[in-house]
Amino acid sequence: MHMRKILKVIKIQLCLVVGVAVVGCVGSGSSSSTQAVSPVYTTIFDAGSSGTRLSFYKVIPGNGNYPQINKLFEKEYNDNGINDFLSGNGSIELVDKYGESVLPGGVRPTGCTGGTEVTNGQQVQIINLGVLDVSPCVLAPLLVAQDAALTESGLTRAQVKTELFATAGMRTENKRNGGRYTTEQITAYYQIMKSYVAGMGFATGEFKTINGNSEEGVWTWINLNDYYYNIFGGNPTVSKTIQQPVGDFEVGGSSMQIAFPSNLTANAESNVYSVTINGKTFNVYSKTILGLGGDDARKYVRAYGYNNQNGGLDCFATGATISSTTEDSGIALYPSTLLTPNIFPANAVTTAPWFTLSSESLNLTGNPSFNLTACSSKYNVVESQVVSLARNNNGTDSLGDTATVATLKTTLQTSTSPFVGIDNFYYTADDLNLAESTNFNPTAFETALTTKCSSPISGEKLFQQAICPNGTFMDSFLFGTNGLFNGSSANFAGVLSPKQNGKTVLTWTRGYLLQKYAN
Repeated sequence: MHMRKILKVIKIQLCLVVGVAVVGCVGSGSSSSTQAVSPVYTTIFDAGSSGTRLSFYKVIPGNGNYPQINKLFEKEYNDNGINDFLSGNGSIELVDKYGESVLPGGVRPTGCTGGTEVTNGQQVQIINLGVLDVSPCVLAPLLVAQDAALTESGLTRAQVKTELFATAGMRTENKRNGGRYTTEQITAYYQIMKSYVAGMGFATGEFKTINGNSEEGVWTWINLNDYYYNIFGGNPTVSKTIQQPVGDFEVGGSSMQIAFPSNLTANAESNVYSVTINGKTFNVYSKTILGLGGDDARKYVRAYGYNNQNGGLDCFATGATISSTTEDSGIALYPSTLLTPNIFPANAVTTAPWFTLSSESLNLTGNPSFNLTACSSKYNVVESQVVSLARNNNGTDSLGDTATVATLKTTLQTSTSPFVGIDNFYYTADDLNLAESTNFNPTAFETALTTKCSSPISGEKLFQQAICPNGTFMDSFLFGTNGLFNGSSANFAGVLSPKQNGKTVLTWTRGYLLQKYAN
């Protein structure tokens, strides 16, 4: 058994089996009757803004108790998110910059005939992929890779229910959220994918964009607290005692989800949702913020002062270059009429108030020199403006009240639970050798960030160079002048790893299954 300590008073036991990470463990919370329940085999596509991951699960429903969930297979290749395929800007990677094959053999998947193949050094990509390309170029290769796991389990494709749930990348494509596509157009896009998967012989479920508040944020909170803290009492191999739940900051590419247990009455208009698993009920505050994923927040800052734009020179480390910091895609700037101060240009197209800035327009325009204070000031402005946008009212639909950083800070102080950071916040802390901290120290974080970014950072990929702006984002949002934990009674305790033993353990897909099959 692997032991991990994140908080001073909380010991965490992780359930690991040699060769396989058992993501849901059989526990005393499962009644003997569940053993007679037929298993359900399900495949879920997690279609995020920066890529698509397939997870294949075996589930024994709980029927009111704790369901048994085992992940049998997971896979992802290097696509840039299904949302980019809508506009014909989709891409997949065949060979990476180091000359290593990404897709099998470094060749096009069967049936993937669209787009243009381009070579940059050792890297080989197919770019300019569109709506009809996403299924043969992204979904089909993942499903084919899964076939071996089906054979091992004695299953046919028809016995596996396949679903696709898209997150913030697709939420931003909707016109109501600043995108270019109607709900009807997006629904038709999902239907193309669903029909293709059905044509491959799989049973199909839902193909949709999930709500950031009531679904993605809640499911993430469920899985994290079950996996690390056994709050529902069904995972004694993970933790022999039922521990107290924590709140979390989940930071993806395009959005951030904040969730924590609340004493408030469940009410969707107040972003509070009831969760019952294995007879344990919690009311969970959950809010998503489009535009405050690590990638989008960084792009907004790089576009700061667009008319005198420098690509974020003070946010990148000394020695960074255009080629090592080029963004994979552009950013839709929110309406300039909403801004005080106005950091973006006015959009003259009155029928489309959002202004799309290309990735090339975000490029560095000089020699970077990291300056934490200067970079933080830009993030402070961007964070304040993004949080208060109407599209962030209710996760997917523009409903409810508009928040501010100040009201969000007040809301977090109603929590008596400590908070942890996952996904981008974890990787940022890990890059600074602070991922194992049991008492997260903002001063130590800032010192480590400044030290690392004051000299060149090795690596020609954006994710290697992005540690400096992403670290500044984390510092600014949590601990800076307007930071949520600056002068607050709320407590940020540290970060949690999304993987154990090479397997992804922190994923909303498992939270979805826990909630669905518990009842």
